[in-house]
Amino acid sequence: MWDVLLALLAVLGLTAFLTLYARLPAALGPLTALSLAGLWLAAWGMAGALAVGGWTLYLACWGLGGWALVRRRESWRQLLTPGLVLFLMMALGVTVYFAVRQPIPTDFDEYSLWATAAKLTKANDALYTVGETGTPWQATQTPSLILMGYFAQFLGRFAYWKVYVGYDWLLFACFAAVLGRLDWKKYALAVPAAVACWCAPWFFTTYNRTIFLSKVYMNSYGDIPAGVLFGGAVALWLALRAADGPRWPVVPVLAFAALAKDNLFPVMLVAAGMAAADWFFFPDAGPFRKGWPRRLGFSALTCAAPLAAYLAWSRYIAGLAALNAAEGGMGVTSQSLPSVVINGVKMLLGLPVADYYEERRWRFVQAGQDMVSAFFKDELSMLGPGVVVLGLIVALFLAGILLAKGARLRARGGVLLAVGLAGFAGYNFVLRLSYAFIFREEQCVGLVDYNRYIYPYYIGLFLIALAWLLAAAQSHPAPQWRGLAAGALVLAVGGGMLLRTNQFILPQYSVLGFSQAEFDDQNLIQRKADAVAETVEPGSRIFFVSQGDNGLRWFSYSCDLLPLILDYSGDIDGGGGGGGTFGLPELDNGNLYYHPYTLEEFRTLVEESGCTYILVDAVDEIFVQSYGSLFADGLAGAEDTLLYRVTEDGWQPVEMEVPR
Repeated sequence: MWDVLLALLAVLGLTAFLTLYARLPAALGPLTALSLAGLWLAAWGMAGALAVGGWTLYLACWGLGGWALVRRRESWRQLLTPGLVLFLMMALGVTVYFAVRQPIPTDFDEYSLWATAAKLTKANDALYTVGETGTPWQATQTPSLILMGYFAQFLGRFAYWKVYVGYDWLLFACFAAVLGRLDWKKYALAVPAAVACWCAPWFFTTYNRTIFLSKVYMNSYGDIPAGVLFGGAVALWLALRAADGPRWPVVPVLAFAALAKDNLFPVMLVAAGMAAADWFFFPDAGPFRKGWPRRLGFSALTCAAPLAAYLAWSRYIAGLAALNAAEGGMGVTSQSLPSVVINGVKMLLGLPVADYYEERRWRFVQAGQDMVSAFFKDELSMLGPGVVVLGLIVALFLAGILLAKGARLRARGGVLLAVGLAGFAGYNFVLRLSYAFIFREEQCVGLVDYNRYIYPYYIGLFLIALAWLLAAAQSHPAPQWRGLAAGALVLAVGGGMLLRTNQFILPQYSVLGFSQAEFDDQNLIQRKADAVAETVEPGSRIFFVSQGDNGLRWFSYSCDLLPLILDYSGDIDGGGGGGGTFGLPELDNGNLYYHPYTLEEFRTLVEESGCTYILVDAVDEIFVQSYGSLFADGLAGAEDTLLYRVTEDGWQPVEMEVPR
């Protein structure tokens, strides 16, 4: 755990420097520090020197923090604000708790992408995009969140729980930004606001009384963190506007947020648009015409930051894809987002489009109809469907506008709300285009994962509304009634969310008291993978057999065995995918990941794969009947070993201790 604590010390060191020397409010320091760290690591990773970037980052953070605390030791109390203390307490709490409980991934996409990418990055001290895996596709997920998992354990050994810690630090930094410039005298605002922040990820993602573990803070998916980043970035901007300090920190935060999750990039443009509009239309003092060119320049920079970061990453990925294609791998596999947007707008205007889009026009129509229905009818949160959620957020915004001091402040709130609602419409349009032209047909027909794609916007917009309500409450000197009313509303929101969350999620189904049995299956797979790794030679390539697997066990072993390579073990082009389920064509049992091969085809597949071992995770009668003759013992000893060595004299069982 020492490596994670040293990482936290680096965050606090850079925060101390930004607060004491750059006049940044302490509560905004963690989000700014983590964003700068993520961008720094991404730049060095794309340059092929990630480890160098990590060492220079850590040394700079410790050095700058120590220097600032020594030189400005008389000002250290500036660091003790409710926001920074909240971040520190939550960060330390989750770090120690996870170090003791050690949760691991259990979800499909964690092993198919998020957790595997984090482990690959740590194992190679290089971006996951250039690491070798058994998967047939180029890993192109944007890097911000994955690098948080790398940053949190840069100095130690890889552990899955440390990835969660890195993600959670980022969430807590955003919560601190929502509290913004609150001081200790405003504890009546700070406490319920902190409670509302803590509950928000559950509140907008849980839509029934759970009987399974709700892993909001133990999940490496990017949806929730990206949504919280959306809200945190705008909350940071609102706090910067209220402080007598710098404005530049919003630029790296927005750039970092743009690389959080590929399909949520449009949301980050909305955050940039909110900050840009607020700055351009509402100068700090004086008439609008005074200093408008400078404001326009900074507003343009605010919008350009996420766009530049995203384009830089896209160009890097395009280069990798071209290189991969030149070497016989896969190149570009889907339509580009700009092309999709252009053709989608043409469809709305009734203009002709390319054949690819014309053939999918029915999907464009159906996706639009289904999304409208889902917005009004589908249970999406603890409040119900999206229309109710959006109504609550708009109501909070309007309350903040009405209770704010002065027409100018109210106008600022109105512009923020207008941009946020316009962004909501725009993001829904992008989602519709994705279902129609980027996702697979079955995803469009079933509106698959719609909740995962839409609730980040609700989470982010809610946090912005909460930050605005706090700003309205602070705009009045106590005991002015408007300020008291805004404070009472914050208290009601925090208390109501806590009550509702407690009704829906019992402690044993949350991060607060989960059962270790939740992870028993994956822990067993991990122990088996460790036993295999200890048995085979370094650098071995391993073929995978697991009859009836839906892909999860293949992805799990593939991740747990890294840096050993688990072969994809199947006909990619034939549509079978991974999973390692095989049998003679005439014995096809209809399994989703079934690979039909004749005896000779299967022998050729294994021998030409370059694998020196076969990992036999699970066999059934179909597999034994189909290919048992290829194994020296006819698979009679499959219960006593996980491994068979591929040799010219048959595939020989390997003696080993099999974890049970």
